[in-house]
Amino acid sequence: MDTIYKLSFIALICAALYSCGKSHVTPTVIPRADTSSTLIGDTRLVGNWAIVTDSVFYDNNKIVYHGVAGDHYKFTKYGNLYISEQNGNFIDTAIYAVTTVQVGWINTYMESNGLISTAHTTTPPLNIVRLDTANLILSQTVQASAGQHFEQITFKKIK
Repeated sequence: MDTIYKLSFIALICAALYSCGKSHVTPTVIPRADTSSTLIGDTRLVGNWAIVTDSVFYDNNKIVYHGVAGDHYKFTKYGNLYISEQNGNFIDTAIYAVTTVQVGWINTYMESNGLISTAHTTTPPLNIVRLDTANLILSQTVQASAGQHFEQITFKKIK
């Protein structure tokens, strides 16, 4: 009887060691998804918007950035905003809110030329100048210490 217990114990140890030695484990890939589950009330901006131009006027100087393939703002139905500009050299993740005439957001993650910031900053509200099923124009005017800053971003809806 003592031998049966010893053999059972040895079999149990061998089974435990064998089952713990998996050599071919495939990692689970978790897909990217919206981080919130609360739907926003105003869904007019929801969708992917390609940047056509991003014009900045600062203290009488004008800079116009022309969007390239892949430049976009993606507004989700959960209030998340994903921005990618300049061939991915500028990436922004934010939480946005819409009123009848403006959109504003709080940045939660920004990456510019490899420099990462997770500080939460607020982007001044942008006016919704034009919005239809295919076009969006946002603009803002901000008074800064060095002068007035005006920006206008023109988008086309990506289907």
